[in-house]
Amino acid sequence: MAGLAVAEGIKARYPQAEICFVSTGNALEERCLEGKGYKFFKTKARAWKGSLIGMTMFLISFVVSFLRCLWYWRELKPDVVFGLGGYASLVPVICAYIRRVPVLLLEQNVVPGKATRFLAPWADLVLCHWTASERWLSCGERLRFTGTPLREGLFGRQPTTPPQADQSASGGIAGLGGKAPTLLVLGGSQGARAINDAMVEGLPLLKEMVPGLRVIHSTGKEGYARVKGAYERLGMEDGVFDFLVDMGAAYSSADLVLSRAGATTLAEITAWGLPAVLIPYPHSADGHQYSNAEELAARGAAVVVKERDLTAQGLTELLLGVLTDGERLQGMRRASRAMGKPSATQEVIQCMLELLEGGRRLDRGHQKGERVCQSLSPQAL
Repeated sequence: MAGLAVAEGIKARYPQAEICFVSTGNALEERCLEGKGYKFFKTKARAWKGSLIGMTMFLISFVVSFLRCLWYWRELKPDVVFGLGGYASLVPVICAYIRRVPVLLLEQNVVPGKATRFLAPWADLVLCHWTASERWLSCGERLRFTGTPLREGLFGRQPTTPPQADQSASGGIAGLGGKAPTLLVLGGSQGARAINDAMVEGLPLLKEMVPGLRVIHSTGKEGYARVKGAYERLGMEDGVFDFLVDMGAAYSSADLVLSRAGATTLAEITAWGLPAVLIPYPHSADGHQYSNAEELAARGAAVVVKERDLTAQGLTELLLGVLTDGERLQGMRRASRAMGKPSATQEVIQCMLELLEGGRRLDRGHQKGERVCQSLSPQAL
């Protein structure tokens, strides 16, 4: 959601700004942008594959996308390009470099993706969430640590003031005389079968050992019917969804999050100051989800379980150990809150304004408004 967060932040401050998204046409991207009113340009870019055929297809798609982008550029004439990683960023960033248009790159993971590492020398500013990313990027003064932009709606009316570290969303901490806790289970936008299976198997014991436990479970479409059925048999089906639209409401209700370790999810979790049990997706590029999760674990904000070590019994015991230990939950909450960067959206926009300082700025009343081009990847949304 980082691209949408920046777009909405710009439009809130400069209503005349024109924003265009460049995308691969991924279904998730289209779903997130649907009905938002932004221009949308599809690129034919493909990921680089190791085989000769894969490399040939990449080069063909790159040339086609490059020519289309140059043609579209004549109409759009962007004043700044914001690259969000992935192969969808390659063509817009290179076109911007050729046209001498300012470029910002955003890297949300600890380990920068191949596209970010390749494009970093072409960018005017490289924005990162994690300070640990610096070891992979030789950008000198062009490197900034802004955090990952988050949408204002995530926090309701006060986007930069999520609950404080000593507050429990359930009204109290389990084990210290408060109300029963709420567990938020997130498998990512596509769901996570391993997490769903472990939760279904361990749910009866969790319900027995934590009276009144509430679970909000985002299953993904594939596992929705099966998982919801398991919750229905225990009378707990009210919190089961295939896709959570109002993440702010979910986070505001949660005392503990069980999740994958995608960059945006971790940015949201820490912005809310929530403790987490993280099960990184084992096939993520360069193992970036595991590296992301380890950053939280190293600071005491999360417990990490590798999927290969995941069992229903082990996960259930771990969740019980955290949910019923009020002091541990409080410590994890404080650690998570200390890592949060809820003002990242405004910091990114400020970096954008710095690049435009020498020419037209978003607040100088340009007749059609400043034009911002954003290139997306499925992970960036």
